[in-house]
Amino acid sequence: MKNSSEADILAVVESAKRAASNLMRTGRVWEYSLLSRIMKSPDPIGRQPRSRKFLLCPICKKTHWSLPVHLRRSCMRTSSEADILAVVESAKRAVSNLMRTGRVWEYSLLSRIMQSPDTIGRMIEELESRGNAVVGIPTEAPTAAVPAVPDVPVEAPAESSSESSGELYQCPDTTKQGTSLRERMASLGYYKKHSLDHDLLVSFAKFLQFDMSNENFKQEVENVARFLYFMDPQQASLLFVRQHEKSREYFLKLSEAGLSKQTVQNYIKSVKRFLKFHTGSTDLCFTDRVLHEDCKNYISFLDNIQMATSKQVSKETTRKRFDTFQEGVLSSTQVTAVLAAAKKDFLAVIGKLHAGECSPGHQLTLTELQLVLYYLEAIVILEHAQRPGVVEHMTVTEWISRRRDDTRPGFVVVAVKEHKTAATFVLTQEQEMWFDLYFSEVRPVMLGKKRKRVEDDDETDERFFISSTGKAIYNASNDLERLHKKYQVPKVTSQMASRAYETATKELSDVQKTKVAGYLTHSTATAEKHYRMKEIGSAVDAFLILRNLRGDSE
Repeated sequence: MKNSSEADILAVVESAKRAASNLMRTGRVWEYSLLSRIMKSPDPIGRQPRSRKFLLCPICKKTHWSLPVHLRRSCMRTSSEADILAVVESAKRAVSNLMRTGRVWEYSLLSRIMQSPDTIGRMIEELESRGNAVVGIPTEAPTAAVPAVPDVPVEAPAESSSESSGELYQCPDTTKQGTSLRERMASLGYYKKHSLDHDLLVSFAKFLQFDMSNENFKQEVENVARFLYFMDPQQASLLFVRQHEKSREYFLKLSEAGLSKQTVQNYIKSVKRFLKFHTGSTDLCFTDRVLHEDCKNYISFLDNIQMATSKQVSKETTRKRFDTFQEGVLSSTQVTAVLAAAKKDFLAVIGKLHAGECSPGHQLTLTELQLVLYYLEAIVILEHAQRPGVVEHMTVTEWISRRRDDTRPGFVVVAVKEHKTAATFVLTQEQEMWFDLYFSEVRPVMLGKKRKRVEDDDETDERFFISSTGKAIYNASNDLERLHKKYQVPKVTSQMASRAYETATKELSDVQKTKVAGYLTHSTATAEKHYRMKEIGSAVDAFLILRNLRGDSE
């Protein structure tokens, strides 16, 4: 407003003050029923005035003109004055943070929320992360109104049409809506977490990312952030080390909510590593010797819990193996059923790219971009029985360095070696064309959706597979599951695919078995061997054997 009068400027400032006051009074508490009505409306994306700030009570989830008076009279009448003042200070900080970050929303974020399987749950999570509170959440979330997904035949038609289905991938399973583990965890409040920008968590994240070279460090930091929120919703601190009983209660509640024993173990490991970092890699031993000693004692306490739960983890693993044995092994055709079901839509999108209708890929919808991505991921995981880590870590350099078989030029070998799940897989000439179209036409569009973060740029740009958020693929198994859900095909995991191929080779000759075993072996030594030209022929032989087992005619 540099060309406006002083009176106009002051009027705008006063209006902003009134809006802020109104936000403090009414804008932070949302009724679940209101959110539900908004999400079901035709256009869910498309609503003053005292000067004093209203503060949110974290206990009753209501805003109050004088929070200290309310706490003394009602919610914390039996607590000490120090505890009350601590809650008030935390509420003031939350208000400040809300005014700074909670009032501006990116349209792209709202759009992603609308496309998620659980729109209300995702919206609640986003509101709470910004300092808002959602009240009136039913104990069992109502079934969301979603469009019916048409049945899709497992067998792909002989000819592809010129149009893809255009359906969104985040298609919720209506038969399980309201009962999934994620929804149950969210309804119990176990996904609530402290801001990842807190100093304790920021330093831990940097330690994992740079010192430990942990590529999935964010998941571990989020585990700790959720644990810290449970221990103290008001402020993230190390004082939880003096609350052994409440800590044991948290891990027990995770199990009761339905998390596997192994997942609970992972939470314990994350907290343990968090403490080891702060006791061994910070100045805590100099700044607070008593707390440092308490942290060391707490690590011993976690050791005892881990020992107690390790047997449960072993029993759980044994039970899963038995259940797998009872279910039987899939046939090679069943493993790739989702590829057959999705092929018509996939080829329609590839036809657009190949014909040059998109420049480059910008005219494709988000659904079509995801279809290309998910289908190629499925080829690697299901058709070639590779681990999800191969998809997640494959680099641009490894794609460019693919090698062609001299005697059979219709096949290329891609070797992925720069991580623990090193592998080699073979592509036909047609599949190579698909991957190359993704690389040249789709991937640049995906990268264009990235919100710049300096520390992520180099790593993301080098990854071959990029998600629709513009970042490196985080969990390829989730993408595979989304593809199965869209086409209503029974879910097949990478382990199930490997097991199916291993079983199918039992009737083969020893030479063929050896070749297939080498192809399915996930080791750095194997990847190194296949970088040498003399091993390319063996990899192609193994690929052809697997293709014959599936009954592919190509």
